[in-house]
Amino acid sequence: MNISAHHWPSLFGLAFLSIVFLQSGFDKLLNYKKELGWIRQKFARSFLHDYVAILFFILSISEVISGLLSSAGFFQVMFTCGSKIALMGAWASTGTIIMLIFGQRITKDYTGAATLVPYFLACILTLYFLVVRAMGGDCHF
Repeated sequence: MNISAHHWPSLFGLAFLSIVFLQSGFDKLLNYKKELGWIRQKFARSFLHDYVAILFFILSISEVISGLLSSAGFFQVMFTCGSKIALMGAWASTGTIIMLIFGQRITKDYTGAATLVPYFLACILTLYFLVVRAMGGDCHF
């Protein structure tokens, strides 16, 4: 295991995304009825009201997948020269954050949407550092 300085930002980003999305996704799945009830209330006056259950399920699964891919990507970067899984995790995480921001904006929860901006930036930075790492010459996608 030879971890050079340009690996660390990717590893920290992937660790962050793993923690955020695994915790959030599993929390939604383990408390599904309670969480779904709360979300239904938020979307009560939105055009998505009739689709809340399926969209909430998709979001919950997306969070878990984002967390699992980011976690697997962390170990891939740590122990191999690969980045494919890590990059998939960062892309999935970015897409999941965009889904969350979309939902917050639709429900006119502008403060809630604003609180997601740092998470979005973490996703973008992780993607950036993975690309920079790969361009460093010693690793490939």
